[in-house]
Amino acid sequence: MNNNPEFKQALTGIYRDGCKKFNIRNTPKVVLRKDVENGGLTLGRTAYYDPNELTIVLYTSNRHPKDILRSFAHELIHHVQNERGDLHLGDSSDPQYAQNDEHLRKMEKEAYLQGNLLMRDFEDNFKYQQ
Repeated sequence: MNNNPEFKQALTGIYRDGCKKFNIRNTPKVVLRKDVENGGLTLGRTAYYDPNELTIVLYTSNRHPKDILRSFAHELIHHVQNERGDLHLGDSSDPQYAQNDEHLRKMEKEAYLQGNLLMRDFEDNFKYQQ
């Protein structure tokens, strides 16, 4: 992924679109993490957002670039939520926080919906600009 110029262009484009749409103020750090063991797991990690470090970590091993971009868009919405002050309103210490905490469930729903729409809009516009 690190040497793929089209992937880098897409990652940057999604971020720029997110900045325009969601008024992102602080640029999160993005880490592309190779983890072959995790990549071999059926339900391995795909990405996460660290609100304290303003960092998005994307696991890249054994993944299609489009899937990694979709994960980035999802985690970028968590960054938006963090900037609004919404992420700290729930209890994320529970491993099943997305099932047991109503507020964090709402945050996940928003990240899935807005992240996928951000990705879809970017992809459609990207294809027509080629």
